[in-house]
Amino acid sequence: MSKGGKGYARVNLAALVLFLAFSGVAYRLVDLQLVKADRLSALAEDQRYRLADLDPTRGCILDRDGEVLAISKEAYSIYATPYLVEDPEMAAAELSLVLQKPRQELEEKLKSDGGFVYLERKVSPETAEEIEALGIAGIGLEKESKRYYPQGSLASHVLGYVGTDNVGLSGIELQYDETLAGKEGEAAVELDPMGDPIPGVTKMIERPVDGSDIQLTIDSQVQFKLQEELARSVQESGAKNGSGLVMDCHTGEILAMSSWPDYDANLFPSVPAETARTRPVTDAFEPGSVLKMVTAMAALQERTVTPGLVINVPRIIEIGEYEFKDDHPMPRDDLTFAEIIAYSSNLGTIKTAQALGKEKLASYLEACGLGKPTGIDFPGEAAGIVPDPGSWTQTSLPTIAIGQGITVTPLQLACVAAIIANGGTRVTPHLLLREIARDGESVEYEIPEGERVISANTAASLRYVLGEVVRMGTGTRAAMTLYNCAGKTGTAMKPDPAGGYREAYIATFAGMAPMEDPKLVAVITLDEPGTVYGGLAAAPCFARVMEFALQNLEVTPSLEKVNTRDKVVNEE
Repeated sequence: MSKGGKGYARVNLAALVLFLAFSGVAYRLVDLQLVKADRLSALAEDQRYRLADLDPTRGCILDRDGEVLAISKEAYSIYATPYLVEDPEMAAAELSLVLQKPRQELEEKLKSDGGFVYLERKVSPETAEEIEALGIAGIGLEKESKRYYPQGSLASHVLGYVGTDNVGLSGIELQYDETLAGKEGEAAVELDPMGDPIPGVTKMIERPVDGSDIQLTIDSQVQFKLQEELARSVQESGAKNGSGLVMDCHTGEILAMSSWPDYDANLFPSVPAETARTRPVTDAFEPGSVLKMVTAMAALQERTVTPGLVINVPRIIEIGEYEFKDDHPMPRDDLTFAEIIAYSSNLGTIKTAQALGKEKLASYLEACGLGKPTGIDFPGEAAGIVPDPGSWTQTSLPTIAIGQGITVTPLQLACVAAIIANGGTRVTPHLLLREIARDGESVEYEIPEGERVISANTAASLRYVLGEVVRMGTGTRAAMTLYNCAGKTGTAMKPDPAGGYREAYIATFAGMAPMEDPKLVAVITLDEPGTVYGGLAAAPCFARVMEFALQNLEVTPSLEKVNTRDKVVNEE
């Protein structure tokens, strides 16, 4: 081959190589920029950005007058990227001074293998500034929110609390968690080559929707008075604990509800579970004589008795192998039915129940809602226990008629009292007044239509009978200065887990006022008071709370006072 031919061959080969090379590059460009563009772009995005949840602002909880009971405030969580921390020992020492946490605990976190670890959740902005001022590489701040209860212990049992991740764990915070929490959003945060977020470079994917506010039926003034008087009554009586509530007898609105001891909801991680229980809703107990309200209700409605009917009260009633007696002497053998309830005669009540019959008494227990939840918008409600009539023994009728062998909650007793107070209709207790969205639009709570249990005439007769309890019977210490009231005392022995009963009592007073035209009902319960009796331990607390609540609502005082304090019957 000639030299010229060889030269052309080399040129052609070089051209072919270049052509193939450019073709490969072109193919690669087409493959990268067209065919695989979307996938590679997504991979790049994944490397440059980190998806982050955007927390919505949790809604506030307000009282009926708009006072803030719970609100979310700005807070920061302190985190570390361990592999970026140059001197874990020194960093832990500096951080422990600010965070008030053990140095060794922080050091272990800073030496961990993970790429992300929380050192402390939800510290104040002031603490966050101190951490930032340390300038420690690998330590960062994450803006969050922290639940704050500005009134401290006020209504803490009603409000409940939220966990570290802003999820409701108890009370109203749990009941209306979905409404308060809102909806999370999502954003992509751009990272630098070291993996740290670049400030101000964020891609919004979905904006968070802030939670709605919740306005409660709670009246902070009445709530404070209830908590104050429960504390006083527990201290004066030597009781283990106490509980109480105040409710509008027509609407079922709960104006106040509490247990004692109470607690500061801001300190919830350290609150014992026993203290955190909302006893008016969660604790069922044998009520004793206060349940005679239901026996009297049934007997009056069925016309088995009238308030003035005279009934002979014996010294003993034998039923099977058991003897029933009154806990204290009656003033005479022949008593009117009103006096039987006023003096809380067990035997007079048992004779009334026997004349009424098992089926009818059982039907009124059911009609009053006993043995099932009231339907209150609050978690953890106890239903109580009402034995099925088919399983009643020979002694069930007399024992249930006087409030033993059956369990109820203070809230259920308030609902029974409300039937009597409002003219015969059962109400559904509730704590929600309205929901208020961020745009200001509100949704009112719809009050369910109540079922009629007794006639208005029966309710009026029973209010008179329960008024006699306060005027001359076991509840004279419930009498108030400005208002007449009606109610019933209860002193019930506590069951022994080993069987039978033990020498420990629960004292109760359930009542309504003003007696002429009731607006409110209230129930006070004290567990194992030294003064024992409901008329001595619980009735005075009822009087102080109820009178304050009525005055707070500017209810006109009773024109003619019929309740007196001149006679006290201690026994039940």
